[in-house]
Amino acid sequence: MLKRRDLCVHNNDIEKELRTAELLGIHEIGSEYSGTSHKNVIYRLYTRPSYVTTFPYLLVSEQIGEISSPGLDIFAIRDYPRVKSLLRKRVRRGLGLEIFINDLRRADGSAVGKWLEYIRQIYKLTKSSSCQLILSSGARSSREMIAARSFDTLLSLCDINPGVYWKELEIWIDVKIGRKCYIDA
Repeated sequence: MLKRRDLCVHNNDIEKELRTAELLGIHEIGSEYSGTSHKNVIYRLYTRPSYVTTFPYLLVSEQIGEISSPGLDIFAIRDYPRVKSLLRKRVRRGLGLEIFINDLRRADGSAVGKWLEYIRQIYKLTKSSSCQLILSSGARSSREMIAARSFDTLLSLCDINPGVYWKELEIWIDVKIGRKCYIDA
């Protein structure tokens, strides 16, 4: 069975978001750490913790200057045309390149077409540089979360096999989290 993950759901009510994720066919979500850990949540941190944690986490940044930082797991891309050339030069092996579906909520037809083409280009870049494409909802509430079948459809529209994508993402997450020092509580 494929594990589908949405690695960017902003934490307003984590319990509600986990229930919504289950209804939508999402097995795990990524969210900010708010002091307590939950099952089926991978936490998004912006700085490495100075202590051993009791929760799985990934280090995330949107700053292009931090793309080569050791320990960075995910680089969140907000404006692909602006960072395209730097991305090609400075991307390092094993990095996750994250795109947010939430950026499309108010887009017109031509912007959606460009966005789909950007995903195709980023996917090719990830394949050529041994990185991982991460497609996330970027949801700010449970109402903005995306169903697993919608993720599959978007991936298919971008000429990406959903089964292969989810399997590669699962392997990538297992490797990244497996290298972190945390105590499985």
